[in-house]
Amino acid sequence: MVAKINKQNARGFKTLWIRFDADSSDKHQLFFKEHSVRNQEPEYPKNQTLFVLNVPPYATVDCLKHEFAKLCGSVRSVTFSNAKGFKNAYVVFKKESSLDKAMELSKDCVITLNNNENVCCTGLEKWCKEYNDALCDEQLLKKEIEEYVASYDKQVKDRIAQEKAAKEDDEGWVTVTSGKKRGQFAPSRKESTIGKVQQKEEQRKKKKQLLNFYTFQIRETKKQNLAELRKKFELDKKRLQELKQKRTFKPF
Repeated sequence: MVAKINKQNARGFKTLWIRFDADSSDKHQLFFKEHSVRNQEPEYPKNQTLFVLNVPPYATVDCLKHEFAKLCGSVRSVTFSNAKGFKNAYVVFKKESSLDKAMELSKDCVITLNNNENVCCTGLEKWCKEYNDALCDEQLLKKEIEEYVASYDKQVKDRIAQEKAAKEDDEGWVTVTSGKKRGQFAPSRKESTIGKVQQKEEQRKKKKQLLNFYTFQIRETKKQNLAELRKKFELDKKRLQELKQKRTFKPF
């Protein structure tokens, strides 16, 4: 489908055409203008940024960068503001003269993304490329980690040296402070303390349990209490007999 616009300069936008390759019968119309707002973002500098609308989904950053560089001059970066469907793009040129060339492009100018000079990946090939580009190089990652650790160790070493230097006053006296950190060299708990902690933990667990919640639990509890009372009675009775035999039982 060929997009059409009646007024080329509507809202300050100019137009040009874009297609996938030279054999494509369909092409889309791009709308572009200089990106100039009141609060200009630092990544989109004034007089160097082109704001482009209606970029088709198959267009990639590398393809747009290559084509605009070929038409207008060196491109610093191309950024899409949304990644689904038709997109908006910010094309940042290295020189202000390149933006002037872009604003002078003819409305009949056609950008071809896939050609002998530039390959535009689509479909499965595009997804495979994006996946491979997202993978980290193991050697490069290892090098970055080693550099970061070395830098951190150096910072710690410098900080310790500065602290030692700050402790020494003008008269040569050195202030000695404890190097212990909170939690280090904590005294070991005694067995009695450990026993109390365990006892409290058991009591806390018992409170969480639902005692005598069901009828059978109440019945079993009563049986256990009755058995304990009978056992205690038999023990007391036996003890009383022993005292009588020793003639030490004097109730009065």
